[in-house]
Amino acid sequence: MKNIVWQLFGTWIFIVTLLPAAVCADMDSAELLKGFGLTPGEIERLENGEVLAYSDEEFEFSKRELSADAIVHVDTDHAAVLRAMQEDATLIPVKLLMEHTRVFSEADFDNVNFTEGEYGEVEDLFKAKPGKEFNFSNDEIAMLQQMLKPHRSGSKAQKMAAASDAMRAVLIGRYDGYRVKGLAGIEGYKRSKRKKVDVGAELQLTNDAFRPFEEDFPEFVRLMYGYPEGADCCTHEFRWLKVKIRKRIAFALAHTMIQTTDTFALITERHYYVSNTLNSVQLTIVWLPYEDGGSVGLAMSASADVLNSLMGRILRPVGRNLAKDTVTDAMLDIKATLEEGASQ
Repeated sequence: MKNIVWQLFGTWIFIVTLLPAAVCADMDSAELLKGFGLTPGEIERLENGEVLAYSDEEFEFSKRELSADAIVHVDTDHAAVLRAMQEDATLIPVKLLMEHTRVFSEADFDNVNFTEGEYGEVEDLFKAKPGKEFNFSNDEIAMLQQMLKPHRSGSKAQKMAAASDAMRAVLIGRYDGYRVKGLAGIEGYKRSKRKKVDVGAELQLTNDAFRPFEEDFPEFVRLMYGYPEGADCCTHEFRWLKVKIRKRIAFALAHTMIQTTDTFALITERHYYVSNTLNSVQLTIVWLPYEDGGSVGLAMSASADVLNSLMGRILRPVGRNLAKDTVTDAMLDIKATLEEGASQ
């Protein structure tokens, strides 16, 4: 399950939203699938091991998103699914993940750094300004200029050290702001004198995909909208990540929220800061019991400025189909992993 989030973002950026139905964990299996609006034929395909995937602009909450939905049945005892989610809750991928560290305090950012092979990114950072090359606020750009200016004529090693210090400062500031104010504490990305991307607002729109489930999972839905309010309902993990996205090095901050009971498991992983390429990423997986096995609903969101452009209009139709294919592959991988683990 670790290869879900970022591996879905190669050439295309898209959003995957939950199927639009309120599904109560106390429903029996027939009611569960009816809640998802599945036809008898689709239910038969699901029980035969197929992934049901859909894509519709109806669930695209901004011009920077694409949408797709998916559901899969796992032939595994639901208790085993819950144990797996508790033991391996992270949704961070392995293939694109270069480094990651769990964060408990600012000291856990000490290892944020650029390596020699990433010197091109360092040079670009010294030229950072409002635009789409990096995701920085006005204050961050001013801070970067102040921190990096004394080292512009320095050696390669000095410039790498200065750039690492600057990126570390950005991540710490973003982490502190989010921990205190949640989505309201996320500084917007400055694109020009008049334009900025409000990442917190975009993530709130992403949360709207989960709104139909509010009656069934009220604590979790309130948490998604209101963190840090309501945090006691769930367990939480925070990480900084170093990933490679479309041939670029990016640093990201992730918050994972987990709620499990005897009858369901909910996990949302929110990448509320990404230093370039993507605006944000949020993935939610919902596990609910189905007869002697389990069923999973997958929700995912990513945002990128390229989709809000002339090129984006070209990418959307193709991107939706690719989104469905990629989500299907991811769900089949989850199914195989869980069923293989149960058989051992």
